[in-house]
Amino acid sequence: MTKKLAVGFPTALILFAFVASVANGSPVRARSTQGMPVPIFDHVFLIIGENTSFSSVNAAHTPYLVNTLMPQGAHLTDYQGLHGGSLSDYIGMTAGHYTPCEVNDALPYNPNTNKPTCVERGSSIFHQLDTSNISWTEWNESMPNACGFFDMGTDWAYNIYATHHNPAVYFTDIEGARYSENFNAVPNQECLQRVLPMGSTAPNDTSAFDAALAAGAVAKFNMVIPNECEDGHDLCGAYDRFRQFDNFLAREVPKILGSPAFGGDGLLIVTYDEWGDFTPHDKRVACVAVGPLVIPGTTNPDHYNHYSLLRTLEDGYGLRPYLGGAATVKSITGIWKGSR
Repeated sequence: MTKKLAVGFPTALILFAFVASVANGSPVRARSTQGMPVPIFDHVFLIIGENTSFSSVNAAHTPYLVNTLMPQGAHLTDYQGLHGGSLSDYIGMTAGHYTPCEVNDALPYNPNTNKPTCVERGSSIFHQLDTSNISWTEWNESMPNACGFFDMGTDWAYNIYATHHNPAVYFTDIEGARYSENFNAVPNQECLQRVLPMGSTAPNDTSAFDAALAAGAVAKFNMVIPNECEDGHDLCGAYDRFRQFDNFLAREVPKILGSPAFGGDGLLIVTYDEWGDFTPHDKRVACVAVGPLVIPGTTNPDHYNHYSLLRTLEDGYGLRPYLGGAATVKSITGIWKGSR
């Protein structure tokens, strides 16, 4: 990484959302959902896995998630994805809606005409953060360069990057260049500075992200998107695809929790985009919050979805108006130690 975001804030926030399951067979203490409202957020890390439903999260497939992270945090037992397509869920959790082309995981451009075909011209949480002078970075593993919008890599090389897992480049006010229909134009500085590779295109390289964590030089809001091997989307090599994401968490989460940016009130959110390919009957995906703001060992049985996550982020950062579907749902409550 050639450029760092100068942040240096004294506190941090990580919110971790994932497909929640009491898969280790141990009962988890439930608490009343009538808890504190959403507290003020500082640094947040949102990690997203792929294509895993409630029933697939267990100690055999995801031991770090189940045996280490779940006991440390609070989790939701009825949290659902929005749609059975990746891009629609990524756009939904950042803009509060999704469109037919996003349901089909379309690229934001037509490679034959070099013209925009599936783009977002409205607002997003990224735009809301900008207008509130709150820093953000979207970290994409195996993306070949900042603001990349070409699919690259292969499963056998453990470095496959998929544009439709990168919501930021679909918004016209962030990427910019492609939407002027000058395909050779340099993207907006907004995109080049904030939509960053986690490392090189070497197998599972997160060295740039790791260096930023070690230095505490990270933005207030960090959206972390592993490559298609480490997010559990593809089966790469001989690994269990669920274990691939779990291994990513086991490697990266301790670095996040140990970063100077995490501080004394950090919050981690890890979520899966959608339910599993072979479990269409179970549309639940996990949502777990880990950090000093959260009551550990807490469960919340209320119904939530990715719009609820967006609204919770908007509440925690004081962003208004609520975007799209976020205005129609409730924020995640009942898991916080304190309130504003």
